[in-house]
Amino acid sequence: MSDRPETLADPRLRAAQALVLIEQDGIGSQAALRQVLDVQPPLAGPDRGLCTGLVYGVLRRRRSLDRWMETSCRQGLYDLEESALAILRLGALQLADLRIPSHAAVHATVETAKTLLPHKQIGFVHAVLRSLNQRFLAGDRPDDHDLPDWLARRVTLWAQRMRVDAVALEQALSLPAPLFVHALDGDRTRMAAELLEEGVVIEPLDGLSVPGVGRVADGRFLQSQVFGDRRALAQDAASAAVVEWLVDWLDTQPVKKVADIAAGHGVKSARLAHTGAQVTAIDQNGDKLLHAVQLCAQIGHPLAATITGDATKDLGIAAESFDAILLDAPCTALGTLRRRPELRHKRMAADILRMADLQARMLRQAAKWLRPGGVLLYAVCSFADEEGPQQIADFLAHHPDFRRFPGQADWLTGWLDDHGDLASTPLLGGVDGFFAARLQKMA
Repeated sequence: MSDRPETLADPRLRAAQALVLIEQDGIGSQAALRQVLDVQPPLAGPDRGLCTGLVYGVLRRRRSLDRWMETSCRQGLYDLEESALAILRLGALQLADLRIPSHAAVHATVETAKTLLPHKQIGFVHAVLRSLNQRFLAGDRPDDHDLPDWLARRVTLWAQRMRVDAVALEQALSLPAPLFVHALDGDRTRMAAELLEEGVVIEPLDGLSVPGVGRVADGRFLQSQVFGDRRALAQDAASAAVVEWLVDWLDTQPVKKVADIAAGHGVKSARLAHTGAQVTAIDQNGDKLLHAVQLCAQIGHPLAATITGDATKDLGIAAESFDAILLDAPCTALGTLRRRPELRHKRMAADILRMADLQARMLRQAAKWLRPGGVLLYAVCSFADEEGPQQIADFLAHHPDFRRFPGQADWLTGWLDDHGDLASTPLLGGVDGFFAARLQKMA
């Protein structure tokens, strides 16, 4: 990389580097952006937003952009180095989808190419972008088919199950995801008032409600003191609805020994611990559990215990140890395509069956750890039937001592399907696609 200050601050250069990390090194989009945005000098303000928008835009539109570009590349795209391909995709996105004057988009992208590519490739990039610009001005635009065929068929089945328009749902999966925030004490009104003093505007959800959850309409929540003090966390509204569904039941219980299985970085553990529950966080990743420990300590509600290990095994945990269990299971994460658009290129149909088998084994183990009368809340951020409705149907067929126990809290209106399971799509206020079932083990 050139050490010229104007080059180091170029959001297009950072975006190209992030795309190479994602496509070539297999790094997730959020992790890749963190790497490039905060390198010295860190990007801030509009440049930071432009870099982020370019990366997510290319990931969402990659298939359509590639089909559009191929016509202007005599030898196709497959032999191009990842850096050249990333730069071309960035240029194509700016020409096709962003309100950037064509001459500025071409010039800025070629300048980025001069920093990253050998001299002989710069002329090629320039020629392709000029061709794309001429085609765009003549009305030749990329199509809107941004999902692999197998995934598009899955979205159609999802739309049928949810009784929504399939075309609208597919289009929604290519839109940017809103930023939702979750007050750890469950008080959205107080959170919104405190954030407003810092210039962050919080609005209610569109057509839905979740205790303690609002949508950021304006301002920088992640730079706020409320976030810095961990009085509220960034969390998708559907993910927050899952944990609040369990909190509803915990609030009626005198003893609250809770297991958070696949706890990850501890966002759900923190909300559960905030209720006064004795939370044991379980995860295979010890680094993530360390983060969970630190988060819960920071909010003043330490975890009761952590267990690092495979939750399909007994892990030395006695049977009937917990009053409640949250299993936010590892999954294909197909419901998070707005937030993690690279998954549309990485996931394969076979991943669904692989993850469904893992989930079934985790469910069977969790059932052993739950006391009679206790509640097991199973959740996945996926819309695949095998990971959601079918998974629960199979579980209940083999566990007659369990039953659905949805509850009747007012805020659940709009969240529960005909079976009493929680199901969401981005057409419900922009939330992630989640499936969850709340089950009770009968005494």
